[in-house]
Amino acid sequence: MRVFLASLVLAVGTELPAPAPAAPEPLFQDTATVKGVVKVKGAIPKRSKISTSADPKCTAKDGLLSEEVVADPAGRLQYALVYIKKGLEDKKFDVPKKPVVLEQKSCRFEPHVFGIMVGQELMIRNGDELMHIAHVVPRENKEWGFSQARPGEQRPKIFDKPELPIRVFCDVHPWMQAWAGVLAHPFHSTTDPLGRFEIKGIPAGKYTLEVWHEYYKSFEAEIELKGRETKTLNVDLTDKK
Repeated sequence: MRVFLASLVLAVGTELPAPAPAAPEPLFQDTATVKGVVKVKGAIPKRSKISTSADPKCTAKDGLLSEEVVADPAGRLQYALVYIKKGLEDKKFDVPKKPVVLEQKSCRFEPHVFGIMVGQELMIRNGDELMHIAHVVPRENKEWGFSQARPGEQRPKIFDKPELPIRVFCDVHPWMQAWAGVLAHPFHSTTDPLGRFEIKGIPAGKYTLEVWHEYYKSFEAEIELKGRETKTLNVDLTDKK
């Protein structure tokens, strides 16, 4: 019957529709989520104003302020990098196709702290009408630096090895810096202005979670995640480095 049907279709000149492609199977089944809030416990350092007298073209609506510690009155801390530190060594993951964009805007780097996977594209973009020279001097990865003089100019870079932290700075404007955490997996999150983080799609298992911050000492927690579980972990940082 199948042979007859195929012959009949060909005879009348009508092609059978191509079969729909099979949906790709997820890399891991029943993954988990970990989320929470990172706060400062105790006195919150005051943000200092940055002098831009060396380059009058550097302007910002409310002036440039230090980004070493950015927290609201309740102590909720922005720019903490939360990531899986241990427990994924025997697993491999696809490199995200979407690049991480590091913008040079109003003479600051945005975002100030970010995570990125080994092999993932980092797109450095100039949003200012003046020259910046983005530069890194890593321990494990290759050093690079280049100038961007026109607004909208962008250039991609890739890190080849895991490393945290890597300082990104500008050779023209010494106050400009950002921090990169290069990981062997995509499970990381940087806290938002309310101190919130969320990491999705984690395979079930036992892990060491780390909270890294440029000013405060890192915090580690041992967690066990079950399939389809959402675990909440709130963290207080107290001791400076």
